[in-house]
Amino acid sequence: MPLWVVILLAVLAPGGVLTVLLERLRRENNRDHNRNVELLKTIDQKVDGVSERMDDHIGWHLDRSDR
Repeated sequence: MPLWVVILLAVLAPGGVLTVLLERLRRENNRDHNRNVELLKTIDQKVDGVSERMDDHIGWHLDRSDR
């Protein structure tokens, strides 16, 4: 095998490995991001429900204090 081919492979091989690792990290990041978005949506729905109940409860207290 010619020396220039060996040198070329030695230069390009680490870049290929790095590219594979970076691609894997990007996919994991996207997966984790999507999972976190779904969790935040769930939390938002629960907070909205609590907020509505609190508004009703505060209204109940205000009605009672007017008597």
